[in-house]
Amino acid sequence: MNLKMLKAIMAIVIIFMCVLITTCSGCDIVQQRERGISYHLGKVEGDVIQPGLVWHAPFVTSIKCYSIAPKTFEVTFSVGNDGAITKDLQTVGTTVNVKYAYDEQRIKEIALFYGDSVIESAMNTKILSSTKAVVGNYTIYELIEKQTEVTGKIREKIIAELNSYPIVISTIDITNWNWSEDFDRQIKETAQRTQQVKTAQQEAEIAGAQAQKQIKEAEARKQAAELDAQAEIARANGDAEAKKIKADAQAYENQKIAQNLSVMQAQWKYEIDLEKAKRWNGKEVSDQSIA
Repeated sequence: MNLKMLKAIMAIVIIFMCVLITTCSGCDIVQQRERGISYHLGKVEGDVIQPGLVWHAPFVTSIKCYSIAPKTFEVTFSVGNDGAITKDLQTVGTTVNVKYAYDEQRIKEIALFYGDSVIESAMNTKILSSTKAVVGNYTIYELIEKQTEVTGKIREKIIAELNSYPIVISTIDITNWNWSEDFDRQIKETAQRTQQVKTAQQEAEIAGAQAQKQIKEAEARKQAAELDAQAEIARANGDAEAKKIKADAQAYENQKIAQNLSVMQAQWKYEIDLEKAKRWNGKEVSDQSIA
């Protein structure tokens, strides 16, 4: 292989490499959970690019991809100098988690006016200011008692403050409420006293319930005794009535026997007199002879 042929091969290879590099630099891929923006010499142009293979002019045009997948932005402020101040001048801290995603319909707006850093900086500022503004309307005791209400108002405030930005917020979680150690001790002491009062109240209620139970049991025994006495009286009255009925029956029976005897005696006398009349012969007939 002579030098001339070698130079020709090298030239072909160089040309091929240049074409390959140029081709690759003019090709980009937008993933499924991304949307692309075309920058021509640093200036945004064209519409939002959907997922797929994208061809563009090499070197002078570039494609930047913006993820539309959900993200989490967390803001934590402690009890120290950056904490939220309550209405009674107590400092509290908390953690706010915001789950959001870029608004797919406003991707071009993000490229033109915002960008990741601007949006995150705005979210950080708005979350802090919204939380502190809501907390400032409550005393620390109200904050503890009404955490559901407070967190709900913080969510509403954050959503309202970030409404103008090209993002879609899915959830906001406010957790890890914290306060000073001194107030924490006060809470524990108050909780202990409250528990003691509740315990005393429960014991009093138990004692009252037991007393009521004893009263009801005594009333039940009294009612049972009264019922037993009434039953005994009823039995006695029944026995007496039964004896009276039996005596009346016996007296009636004796009366009937006496009546029957009188009737029989009258019948006997009648028959004797009749027999005497039959035997009359001018002389009196004696009862013994007839008998």
